[in-house]
Amino acid sequence: MMTTDRVRSKERNRSPILKIAIVLALLTPAVLVLPEVHSATASPVNNEMSGAKTAPPPLDSRDHSIQSRAANPVHIYQAESTLTRGEGLQAIIKTTTMTYKNMKTLSAQYRLERWTGTAWVTYKASSSSQTQTSVLYAGSDWDVLAGYYYRVVSTHTAYDGKVTDQVTRTSNSILF
Repeated sequence: MMTTDRVRSKERNRSPILKIAIVLALLTPAVLVLPEVHSATASPVNNEMSGAKTAPPPLDSRDHSIQSRAANPVHIYQAESTLTRGEGLQAIIKTTTMTYKNMKTLSAQYRLERWTGTAWVTYKASSSSQTQTSVLYAGSDWDVLAGYYYRVVSTHTAYDGKVTDQVTRTSNSILF
């Protein structure tokens, strides 16, 4: 009887260890099948792995913010610029400007900027304007060079014949 109790005692002691081993064995294949994902905003440590030719741009306090000549924009209530990845090395730029009422002139100037490793430089630029409207959509699809970070800076302007309202928008940066 002593021997049976001793065997059961050993089995109880092994039980938590066995459970942990089984859990680890079941989790290990799940970890091994996870795909390798490269982030669009690589750190300086993994630039070679991500394909980036420069270190990532520093976060700028102006990124994603709206700036206006007026303390509170009078006409413009929405000003957006987005940069997305198209097929291959295609950058898709979209801008939207919306005002409370029809403007004499509504315009958007936008530029695609490339990070050189030390500064943002204009890569391509365009503009669009319309009269007697309260909504302006503008955009472009441009080919870019692999291994660089890009962003869009747009200036949205509304003029009602007396007052000019202007908002500047900076998009996220993307590694192509």
